[in-house]
Amino acid sequence: MALCAQTSGTLSTNSATLTPMKGLSLTIPEGVGTIAVITLNVPNPYATGNDIPGGVFGVTINGTASPVVASFTYNDTPSSFGRIPTTLVVGIPLVNAAQTIQAVWAGVRGSNVIIDSPASLSAVF
Repeated sequence: MALCAQTSGTLSTNSATLTPMKGLSLTIPEGVGTIAVITLNVPNPYATGNDIPGGVFGVTINGTASPVVASFTYNDTPSSFGRIPTTLVVGIPLVNAAQTIQAVWAGVRGSNVIIDSPASLSAVF
């Protein structure tokens, strides 16, 4: 079985802490003994800022952050901000109840992280 959610339009965050990505939430069913493979694909993000900008991406499970994250930063503060494709894959054990998976993101060092093309959150189990 597979589930998928996708963004539309431009989204951005300048939060220093992980905050929900609008439109990227799934509810996976119960299923003891099975693992859901969760993929957060952010194909064209970029970050702006004055201190080596970048972004962090993760997921929460029923509101609790997974310890696994994906991130990007530039090597310096660029004069133009190129796209840095970022993908996170994490296995989440299914339990005796449905679980809500929410994509989250944050900027690093005061960055504003921007996506203007679709990003997706999917689950395969």
